[in-house]
Amino acid sequence: MNQKLRQKIARIVFRREFNRQEPLRRSIPFENAKTIGIIYDSTDEKSFELVKKYVKEMREQFHKDVLALGYFDNVELPPMRFSKLGLDFFTRKDLNYFYKPVSSVVKNFIDREFDILIDLHTGNGIPFRYVTALSKAKFKIGKYDKTAIRFYDMMVSTSENVTVHQFIQQVNTYLHQLKNETTSA
Repeated sequence: MNQKLRQKIARIVFRREFNRQEPLRRSIPFENAKTIGIIYDSTDEKSFELVKKYVKEMREQFHKDVLALGYFDNVELPPMRFSKLGLDFFTRKDLNYFYKPVSSVVKNFIDREFDILIDLHTGNGIPFRYVTALSKAKFKIGKYDKTAIRFYDMMVSTSENVTVHQFIQQVNTYLHQLKNETTSA
């Protein structure tokens, strides 16, 4: 089956699987958050280094317990990239036929009840949508995409060609402005 058709079917399967969910919208003030999950595309070395620096900053400057999960768009991780404390990865071999992540690393990430989940992926990749939609995080933030509104508690509107560095800056701005509120969607 060609890849475009497979992706189209995967999106349909994904939407059917998650269209029944009714999200509860709530905000958690950044200063009250103790645990933060970050999902991102680690294929690009520059993005990987930026997220690694971001995780370190969150831990040292804000005293947060941070776990980052990077997707590397290949079958294997490069030799110099490996999981270490707080930085985990999954690859194409960890996806099923319809791009749903099925590895234990991803399942553990999804099952963790983060106070805040930050999706730094700036596209609309199916593996990222699955992780976000399935995540047990209390508050989910990501890039605005009208097809994914129901999976996030807050979305940041950006330009199409926003860099990971720019997106991190925008997310930080909004995170520090959050008030403690809960509303129905």
